[in-house]
Amino acid sequence: MNEEFSRLEQHLKTLRLSCFLSSYQRVANQSAKANHSYTEFLSVLAEQEVHKRVESAIAGRVRAAKFPQLKTLDTFDFAAQPALKKKQLIQLHQCHFLREKSNVIFIGPCGTGKTHLSIALGHEACAQGYRVYFSTAAGLINTLIEAKHEYRLQKKMKQLCRFDLIICDELGYIPFDREGTDFLFQLVAARYEQGSMIVTTNLPFSEWTNVFHDSATAAAVVDRLVHHSTILQIQGDSYRLAQKVASSKT
Repeated sequence: MNEEFSRLEQHLKTLRLSCFLSSYQRVANQSAKANHSYTEFLSVLAEQEVHKRVESAIAGRVRAAKFPQLKTLDTFDFAAQPALKKKQLIQLHQCHFLREKSNVIFIGPCGTGKTHLSIALGHEACAQGYRVYFSTAAGLINTLIEAKHEYRLQKKMKQLCRFDLIICDELGYIPFDREGTDFLFQLVAARYEQGSMIVTTNLPFSEWTNVFHDSATAAAVVDRLVHHSTILQIQGDSYRLAQKVASSKT
């Protein structure tokens, strides 16, 4: 029996069936007690192997997305943002917008939960098998500028366009030079009707000229992002500031 198990162990390692290997003895004992058939025994092992691989794949996509922290819709305080339509967020959470290659735009003051919601949608997208890339607007522009200096801008653009979802956080918080915003426009244009974006910003569309320097470029970016999109306006004071004030009173 030991020789047979050693041979089985080696085969499972070769086939990279790690969950089979780790669960085999335990499931075998349980199946023997329950008088399971060979088919039932193998079905349990196969189910556990599939479950483990799905979990590992999701974890890999989450790592690749490079979220600054993990946030979920369950942990969002909707009571602090009563103007937000929870039903609408739940519908977005189902990720139909990704299948439709449409966009989501969160507009509102700093600290009102825009980043939290964008990460929550991105995390769910990873769970549903989509490839996600998270970056601040500043980080995204710096990545493109660096790629240009290294003569690989087009390659980087193609890499970014392979993602099912790009989350561009904090657009409008930091001013950029014309070169940077031109690259951002090129990315938005390349992804138009080809892949989804989530954009968070503190600026109404009328003030996007503060980011893109001229009204023509700003209008072109807004036009492409808004054409197929869900726009959510978030109001109120900073949630983080409210938490700080509340904690200081205790």
